[in-house]
Amino acid sequence: NPILIDPIPGQDFTGGQLIEFLGNDGNPTALQRFGLIDSNMVKNFRNRLTSAALLMWNNSLGNRAVAIRELPWLPRDIPYSVYFGMAMMPLAANLAGALIGAFLTAQEFEFNTVLELRLSPIPVTVIAAARLLRLGLTGLLSGMVLMVIIGFTTGVWPVSIGWVMLILFVMGIIGGSIGTTAGLILKKTLPAFLVGLALSFFTWLLGSAFGLAAGFSGPYEIASRLMPNTYAVELLFPLYYRISIGTSLTALVSLLLACMVMILVTMLTFRHEQLKT
Repeated sequence: NPILIDPIPGQDFTGGQLIEFLGNDGNPTALQRFGLIDSNMVKNFRNRLTSAALLMWNNSLGNRAVAIRELPWLPRDIPYSVYFGMAMMPLAANLAGALIGAFLTAQEFEFNTVLELRLSPIPVTVIAAARLLRLGLTGLLSGMVLMVIIGFTTGVWPVSIGWVMLILFVMGIIGGSIGTTAGLILKKTLPAFLVGLALSFFTWLLGSAFGLAAGFSGPYEIASRLMPNTYAVELLFPLYYRISIGTSLTALVSLLLACMVMILVTMLTFRHEQLKT
């Protein structure tokens, strides 16, 4: 039966807790109050209440007391919903780019408008680059909408909007590359759409969707390192939690390398299909 904290002017207890030691007929009592609740935070608060009980027990032991120190890993408590939403931001950017890219590219073959691109004096690489740029911006917009929703619903905002935009833009280009390539190869709207949808969710599920890859072991952690979503989440994590996971430079280089590989694959496929036409 949690006792919720009443709002106190000038103090923010959102996602925090307060433990008071009270005297009750000579018996020490620990009274715990906390604000925002979810299953993960209740577990953490229960552990801390246990620590408070141990502290009172230690006080009664005098010189026989056992020293207790709490060493929190994160500088502040943040509800799990923030992590889940943060991990979905790369998915939103990737999914928007993949679905729109697959749909528009496949339609060009279905309506034969691809012949106009073949006859255009503009180089194929320029056309493909412009398309990926548009899809990257579309993915960026989709991810930013989710960021705003998370911020207003939880009160937690990233420390740098610019870095978030860069990460989401890169994920949008990766998704756009996946969708465009699927549309070029399959040339049918529905199959290309489904492939873009499936690959986006697959890379999200294996890309630290429900927890950091570093917190897992075995095949999942190995497979997650092959997914760009993992590196996007690792770059977003310190922007929300104020603590780095691994080396940010390594995650950034890995994400950019994945983006360049996908762009190269899309460019080669675009040129190949255009020449066939």
